[in-house]
Amino acid sequence: MVMTASMTSKNFSRIKTMPISIIFPIEFLPDPTPNPRLGIEGRYSVATSAMGVGSYADWSQSDAIKQNLKMLLLTRPGEYVMDNGYGVGLPDYLFLQEQEIDTTGLESVIRSQAATYMPYMTISNLLVTLDPLNSMMRIRIEFFYNELTIPEVFELEVI
Repeated sequence: MVMTASMTSKNFSRIKTMPISIIFPIEFLPDPTPNPRLGIEGRYSVATSAMGVGSYADWSQSDAIKQNLKMLLLTRPGEYVMDNGYGVGLPDYLFLQEQEIDTTGLESVIRSQAATYMPYMTISNLLVTLDPLNSMMRIRIEFFYNELTIPEVFELEVI
């Protein structure tokens, strides 16, 4: 799930948006203060993870980008309500035969989606391989962000 946090300047003339990847599972903690307006014993607040952070962006930029990339790859086009064009749709490839999968076309879709929805990263190398013996598709993406010279590597296996 990718949410957007808005930050505004004092004169409200510019609004910047920053993608946030929430760490799942989200834990809700009961507050001891009753809330009679809602008719419940107490309200609930979102707990932070065991690492003391509530999102990947708080923990590591690299991990936040990898989480965003994973969500982009696994989301089917039309599944994300706010933007019907978002997503590569890797789950749709699960039960296809090797001959039905166009790896070049899939690489093109991944590059296009990443350029549209993750412009803060640059893909330097993308490899989609099929392993028919194990009924598996492997995706390996090497990328840069913030003009760093050391590439990050993201790997995903669809079984």
